[in-house]
Amino acid sequence: MPEVFTTVADLIEQVADVPAERISPDVRFETLANWTSLEALRLLAAIEDDLGVRLDLRAYLAVTVVGELVDLVAAELDGVPR
Repeated sequence: MPEVFTTVADLIEQVADVPAERISPDVRFETLANWTSLEALRLLAAIEDDLGVRLDLRAYLAVTVVGELVDLVAAELDGVPR
């Protein structure tokens, strides 16, 4: 899971222009500077493109903290959709 976290943090950095060092599993998306619904959709597209997974939109939009997103992505990579 550390690689998944690093990849997701890097994608958040690219999409929301937030330094990856400031991103931890317990960071709430709503507290990120520049975080809007557009950035949320851009992040979803980036995750799906870069990692080759397809996330359930409802499950993705229900995620409130970075760690939950990492778990969701890791489950998809392991072939266990939520």
